[in-house]
Amino acid sequence: MPVLIILALLAAISPVFPQAQVPPAAAQLSEPREKGANDLQPPEQVMNLIGIGPGLIIGEVGAGRGRVTVHLAARVGEKGKIYANDIDEAALAYLKERCQKNGLNNVETILGTVEDARLPRNALDLVFMSWVFHHVSAPVPLLKSLIPSLKPWGAVIMVEPTPAFTESSGRALTPDRVREEAASAGFTLDTVLEGRLKGDTIYVLRPAVPDVPESHDPSKVRALWLEYLAWLKTAKPGSSPRDYAISLDEQGLPVQEIRRRVQIIRGQFTEQPEGIEMIYDPLYSKPLTGVLEQDGFKTAPNAFLVEAMKTIPAGGKALDVGAGMGRNGIHLAKLGWDVTGIDLSAQGLAVMRAGAEKAGLKVQAVKTSYLDFDFGRQAWDLVAMILSWAPIEDPAFLARVKDSIKPGGYIVFEHVTQREKNPFAPGVHAPAPGALRKMFADFDILIYRELDDYGDWGGPPVGHVRMVARKRAS
Repeated sequence: MPVLIILALLAAISPVFPQAQVPPAAAQLSEPREKGANDLQPPEQVMNLIGIGPGLIIGEVGAGRGRVTVHLAARVGEKGKIYANDIDEAALAYLKERCQKNGLNNVETILGTVEDARLPRNALDLVFMSWVFHHVSAPVPLLKSLIPSLKPWGAVIMVEPTPAFTESSGRALTPDRVREEAASAGFTLDTVLEGRLKGDTIYVLRPAVPDVPESHDPSKVRALWLEYLAWLKTAKPGSSPRDYAISLDEQGLPVQEIRRRVQIIRGQFTEQPEGIEMIYDPLYSKPLTGVLEQDGFKTAPNAFLVEAMKTIPAGGKALDVGAGMGRNGIHLAKLGWDVTGIDLSAQGLAVMRAGAEKAGLKVQAVKTSYLDFDFGRQAWDLVAMILSWAPIEDPAFLARVKDSIKPGGYIVFEHVTQREKNPFAPGVHAPAPGALRKMFADFDILIYRELDDYGDWGGPPVGHVRMVARKRAS
């Protein structure tokens, strides 16, 4: 299973807000002078990445003459609204006329100050900034002024240039700098989405919530998760944590408690087996294009696995751990291996079966969790663990994997490595640098590489560990 959700986390696979179709007239909303900016930062692509949908109430800080505003207004539709803020009164006057000319009646302009956006209180699903924050002279006061305007589920989303693309007049923003300024203003940096836009990074900030003991109690966290799952059964199809927050708000829960619960629930999508299914079943149900940017992950077999298999004699029983849609398992079957693929996503496994049948191959696809699956003892000639979220750091699980490999059998492993800054969520089970070599010290390690490299999901390079090891015959 790819590590897609962490690098784009719920901002790409499960968007920040519900997706919507592009309005037919959107292409006609831009003005000729905006072509250069829109080529670098296409408004429709940005809105797709962050999930702008009908009915949202958005505050846009630094709207200027409306390059992005008109697209936001068209996307949210008549049931939505845009509060367009700026400190330039002339720019807002132009924006008013532009909206009238385009028949956009859902835009209200607000003249703010450098320290206060003056957006309406408790009214906004999100606050949006595009190429604005790196020019702000009072970033912390401005961010502080946004918290009262957000509904309990609201977020601040900023699209900002990377340091290499930042003008000399602006501040060079990095995740560390944004995290520090956000924390000073009462926010947490929830998501950093890199590599999806030429020269830009997307930052998602959420108001900080109280750190209370029950948020760290596994039984109470599980109870909140089960409560959310029970609500989902009664909610309309396609409902999200945002919709759940709305239901909690309707029940009269305090704002901070709603934010705490939603933060926990969003985190559990990478921790709970039901959450992983919710993420990947919709992802794997989409028709594949073979284009990384559209699919969100590579559909070809993992390059390291392909390389490794050139050095391992073909034949025998192979286990594909975290098979997903079967790109790696089918490759192994083509080489002559008797392949079993395990995954939590029923949709992914269905695609795997269909792909194998189309190729005239046989694979066994098993829907199970890593903890529930019986790996067996000396059952496999090859175990492939390619970007799976298996708890390899757990000594008991590690022992099960090792015991399942026949003497002389192989393990081919690739995953991201954990990092100190902007760490991966615990559910990713990213090993610390150097840890995998120690875990398999009792195997003969044939290939071991730790390096920063592009992942199978695209994006900027991140730390990877790649290993081929053979179980000693003794």
